[in-house]
Amino acid sequence: MKHYSLKTKGLSLATGIRASGFTLIELITVIVLLSILATIGTGFVVKTTEAYQRTQTRALLVNTSRQALERMTRQLRVALPYSVRATNGGSCLEFMPIAAGGNYFNPVPDAENLAPPTATIAASPVSIDFGSAVHVTIGAMSADEIYGGAAVSRAGYAGGNITLTAATRWQRNSVNRRYYLLDNPQAFCVVGNELHFYQGIDVNSANVTVGGAHDIIARNISATTPFTLLAGSENRNTAIEISLNFSSGGETINFTQRVLIRNVP
Repeated sequence: MKHYSLKTKGLSLATGIRASGFTLIELITVIVLLSILATIGTGFVVKTTEAYQRTQTRALLVNTSRQALERMTRQLRVALPYSVRATNGGSCLEFMPIAAGGNYFNPVPDAENLAPPTATIAASPVSIDFGSAVHVTIGAMSADEIYGGAAVSRAGYAGGNITLTAATRWQRNSVNRRYYLLDNPQAFCVVGNELHFYQGIDVNSANVTVGGAHDIIARNISATTPFTLLAGSENRNTAIEISLNFSSGGETINFTQRVLIRNVP
């Protein structure tokens, strides 16, 4: 006796259950779609990470630049205005910080009154506020009158109110009979890709010895014209423009800051 069974595609009459599965084309399609989604997702994660790293790098550059510029600004504002000068081909900004100041009572010997040179100046009591008092200046009108061995507006300070290291005839009297006690010169210099700070510089030297002892203020620095100086007068403040590029991790930020030094003749 013969037995017959009837089957349809995907259907068994004996079990009544439909057979299920995926074709090869369907599997390949799913794999391709998943690969595309994985690629897009990976790219998004990578770009997000890179953006975060760039933000962190910029934040670090901003903090570094602010600290450097704030220190420079703070120290320049206590400098004698006429002592500020650019040296070393413009890569250094040299200045002499004010240690103290006051008024003297009688006109000092100068090129106009031709009084005999004297090593003592009657002046109001003085106390040293910052650093050390090494030099005395009266009536200075330019850096050339303060620096060098033949300075006509600078003398050595020996102490008291006011004793000089040698009898001096000044170039001119101060309009307000004001004297300043100064520390030895200091300077900020761009050396290679670093910003350096120097102190105790020889007042008779025309340039800063960049190979000497120094503090590193910042690294990865570049600048075409780091320091621009607009000399002051009795009626105008001395203006210094600082322009530096700070770089790190492929990011570069330029910072420009102007510092005004008040002139008190």
